[in-house]
Amino acid sequence: MRFLKLVSVEEAEKTLLSLAKLLPAEKIPLENASGRILAEPITSPEDIPGFDRSIKDGYAVRSADTLGAGENKPKILKMIGKIAMGENNSGSIEEKEAKYIPTGGVMPEGADAVIMKENTELVGEVLLIKAAVNPGLDVLKYNEDFSKGEKVFPAGHKITAQTAGVLASFGFDPVLVRKRPAIGIISTGNELVLPSKTPNVGQIRDTNTTLIRAFMMEHGADPVFYGIIRDEAEALTPVLSKAVAECDLIILSGGSSKDERDVTSRVIESLGKVHVHGVSVAPGKPTIIGTINDIPVLGLPGHPASTYMITTLFAGPLLAKMTGAAKKKQRIKTPISVSFQSEKGREDLVRVKLLESGEAEPVLGKSGLLNTLVKSDGYIRVPAGRDGYEKGDIVEVYLW
Repeated sequence: MRFLKLVSVEEAEKTLLSLAKLLPAEKIPLENASGRILAEPITSPEDIPGFDRSIKDGYAVRSADTLGAGENKPKILKMIGKIAMGENNSGSIEEKEAKYIPTGGVMPEGADAVIMKENTELVGEVLLIKAAVNPGLDVLKYNEDFSKGEKVFPAGHKITAQTAGVLASFGFDPVLVRKRPAIGIISTGNELVLPSKTPNVGQIRDTNTTLIRAFMMEHGADPVFYGIIRDEAEALTPVLSKAVAECDLIILSGGSSKDERDVTSRVIESLGKVHVHGVSVAPGKPTIIGTINDIPVLGLPGHPASTYMITTLFAGPLLAKMTGAAKKKQRIKTPISVSFQSEKGREDLVRVKLLESGEAEPVLGKSGLLNTLVKSDGYIRVPAGRDGYEKGDIVEVYLW
């Protein structure tokens, strides 16, 4: 068994990602697709719109007929009818003619602009134009939105409300997406109780499960909680075996520390293989990476801040590879506000707060403190070869 044989963050991530398998695709109703990952690239199947249409209620006119029009010197046009919604033949207008047109109506041949009612006055069959309009005003031109064959979304794009609207306009219903990964979550620790319980002295609420579950849901996965398990191999083994049979990835919280209660690595080793036990990173040194029946198993430290940092660092990219999601980790470069030291020889993940000045201020605290997460806007990665940063050094901030 590899017991705390430290590897670099890069090596650990490379090992973990090598274990990830792209999940199969499935077709689902578009109405249920928000947050899902496209399994194929999307191109426009047609020209949109397929006709010139009005984007305002008003009158379809020839812009040349409105030149010089004003409140005190209106132009006079002849009203020759109305265009109905859904009408596929709006006819035409000639010089000094106009037709009423609703929003979305098909522009009549000869018309090149729409003038709003507010800038007109209708007197019988005579339309007084009190403002000049330019060609194309309030008209959505043929294929101005999308052209047939135009590449719109790549495979791996996350479906948002905007995406769903475009897919609906294309008629992509159902839509082909990647399966949502099922993430088995197991929390280990004799001292843990459910968040709904009042802990006795020596007990603590299980924060990590809620934290991990929320992270997984935010990243498009379906968390499956297998309960709080005692730090005993006999208790963990059957639960882990069940989770592996039902899920695409297993996250174990706690039980990875370097002491006699380190049952996680022993149980993983008994059921499969431990690839990494110990990463040269702080917080998160005792992280475990293993496999059981080709299912990745990630063992996280017990402290909540460490758990979140390692989940962000490793589980985020792993989920992206499993779903084919495009990587969109937001980063910014900014000066550090104060000098601080870091232990050389390991990578440090330092939470930072963005100040009004634009600088990044370290939010320092022990790995068990949750307040470092809520007080920070992201984190910086101090390479293993550095012993810290000096005030004013430019750092890269990974935003939450």
